[in-house]
Amino acid sequence: MQKIANLRDIERGKSITFDYKGKKALLVRTKDDKLVAYIAICPHEQGNIEWDEEINKFLCECHLSLFNVGDGSVYAHSSLFELNEGLTKIDLKVDEKGDIYAL
Repeated sequence: MQKIANLRDIERGKSITFDYKGKKALLVRTKDDKLVAYIAICPHEQGNIEWDEEINKFLCECHLSLFNVGDGSVYAHSSLFELNEGLTKIDLKVDEKGDIYAL
């Protein structure tokens, strides 16, 4: 297990970037207070994924593809390519102190 943060470190709707097994990853505390984490690399051409709080989606900076926060699935993608794979999810655990761990 890898400690990412504590619940008090992340507000609803916000994200934290962390390193997970040598890759950039994002932890999001959704507006409805759920925690999700994904590898922040686009499955198409390995583009950088960022959290867009305003639209409540993950955004690939290469082709402006969007991914759903709840399950990492493709929400919308560029007409230049087919994208069927979603983001790689990271399982999480929260302990009694509110510490958040990537499994």
